[in-house]
Amino acid sequence: MPPADRPFGEMDSRLLLVVVMFQGALSGCAGTLPRKLTTDDIRVRNFEGNQSRCQVMATHSEPLVTEWSASSKARLEALLNETLADTDRNAIGVQYTGCELRIVDDCRPNAAYDWSKTTLARDTIEINDADELYAKLPLGAATLEGALKRSGRLSVQTIVAGQIKIKRASIDLNGASKDPSCAEATHLIASVSIGAFKMLAGGRGQVSGGAGISGIGSARASSSSEESLVREAGDAHGCNETDEKTPNRNCRSPIQLFLLPIPNRTARATQPPTGIASPPSDKAPKSAIMRTLSYIFGGVGLASLGGGTGSYMVSNGIESKLKDGGYATPQDQTDALGALGNTRTLGVTGLISGGLLLGVAVPLYLMGGK
Repeated sequence: MPPADRPFGEMDSRLLLVVVMFQGALSGCAGTLPRKLTTDDIRVRNFEGNQSRCQVMATHSEPLVTEWSASSKARLEALLNETLADTDRNAIGVQYTGCELRIVDDCRPNAAYDWSKTTLARDTIEINDADELYAKLPLGAATLEGALKRSGRLSVQTIVAGQIKIKRASIDLNGASKDPSCAEATHLIASVSIGAFKMLAGGRGQVSGGAGISGIGSARASSSSEESLVREAGDAHGCNETDEKTPNRNCRSPIQLFLLPIPNRTARATQPPTGIASPPSDKAPKSAIMRTLSYIFGGVGLASLGGGTGSYMVSNGIESKLKDGGYATPQDQTDALGALGNTRTLGVTGLISGGLLLGVAVPLYLMGGK
């Protein structure tokens, strides 16, 4: 092989290496672009947004339980009945996280509860969007979101006939915090407002005179869309018959809890939906962008280095051929000198610009993290 042609053979192998490196850089770049959100990602991010609402609600210690599951309310009502009927009374421990409330069965420290009849009190809670749902009915917000979206409105009508209250002097909160059976409990129930309620969906809540729905509430809501019953418990007529000694059996559904926090207890965080991995944190998109930019600058930098190297190798080939007399005519020699100047300039420019681009890519890569 003539010496004049050797640089071009070397150029072929080096350019192939540059092409491979450039393709690898572009593949890495594509791999770090933020992926399209899947349905599971959206579910988890909605979950995490709702959890922040729940954490706020966990600081409030007077949750409504009208939206609590029927089985959980029945369990609480049975325990409350036991506390009133048994002389050896015990407090009720719960784990409360803002949007979840669970009775801790083994957490029953010694305490005394009393029944106190109150003046009948009626109330109506209107809910028109998800923010109001999580603020007013956090315990059932996750299960009621669908009903709220379909109907556009939820309404809870309550009537309270009295309270079952713990005697503060009879409870030892510090003792409960040291009791192994209360290890999972975050609060003790201090008192429970009991009575009856109805939860309705739909309607527009235009209030007009008249009796409340099935006797609950002081006014009836008239609207262009029909209201549907979501759930109910208790009977307003039974609440009217409550006496001083005991709540009426048809008016003893738990309506609202008043909780005492157990010292040094923090509720466990609720886990994301089963089988779904949590998406990257808020920091991840920024890292992905920085890494992506580093690959873009790096890829272009490598391409510039490759082009500059190729041009420089071509200029070396032309220069070697000129020295060896490879150009027969003066015109060929003149053309070769012009090509030599151009390729040498392109080569130097490519090497310099490639180096500068790689100088930008490295800090971006480091800022993107590993």
